[in-house]
Amino acid sequence: MSTSHFTRWVAATALVISGASVARSEQGLIVHKALSLDMAMAMTQGSLAKCRELHYKCAITVLDATGRTIIALQDDGANLHRFDVARKKAYTALVYRRPSKEVVEGWSKKTAEPVPLLEGTMPNPPIEGTIDMGGGIPIIVDQETIGAIAVSGAPGWEMDEACAKAGLAKVADKLR
Repeated sequence: MSTSHFTRWVAATALVISGASVARSEQGLIVHKALSLDMAMAMTQGSLAKCRELHYKCAITVLDATGRTIIALQDDGANLHRFDVARKKAYTALVYRRPSKEVVEGWSKKTAEPVPLLEGTMPNPPIEGTIDMGGGIPIIVDQETIGAIAVSGAPGWEMDEACAKAGLAKVADKLR
């Protein structure tokens, strides 16, 4: 092979390799929806307004898809532990991609019946950071879980969940 043929061959090979790596990097790009701080604040304010309307002193947490806290607050007079519990409820809903109440119901079924471990049932040991309490709701857009919201402090899981849903209702038009 002459020097000029060899040079062209090397150049062509380099072009093919660089083209292939560009294609691979483009194929590896992941595009996803994410909650903005403004959306998280609107959700939190909607939940807080519902809690106050019903005279509940609660804590509210909104997590992003990776489990990081976007915003967390505790209303005046809320019990000390509410802040931590709200985060754990949100994390449980995020990890299992379903309301934390449904996760607890799955865990309860698992402990009551000798069946194999199924998705949504209590792992042994439990996933660190999760809690067996209702009140956390995953935030799902186009079948993608983009975060979670949770409330702690209302009298019962159903009311915690109702307050969390009031927050989601504030941004429902933007979650499409």
